[in-house]
Amino acid sequence: MTSDMMPLSSKATLSAALAKARTAVQLDQAEYHDGAKRYYVEVVELLGRVIVRASNENDIKKLKDIRRTYTNRIEQLDALLADS
Repeated sequence: MTSDMMPLSSKATLSAALAKARTAVQLDQAEYHDGAKRYYVEVVELLGRVIVRASNENDIKKLKDIRRTYTNRIEQLDALLADS
């Protein structure tokens, strides 16, 4: 992504989202699904903030694809948690 085109606040928000995403994946791999889901939800929220501020269509598409991946994982975790 062309991060040099994003305002600083978007860069900071994106950095926060990436840090939370790493934590979510680690929790998910450790099978701490409830905690992972909470982090994934935060990531989706933060990515949404970046998307509305982004102006580059290519960046927007990439961010939406990433957000969709995390949204899908949240749905999978919802189903998994409902079964337990």
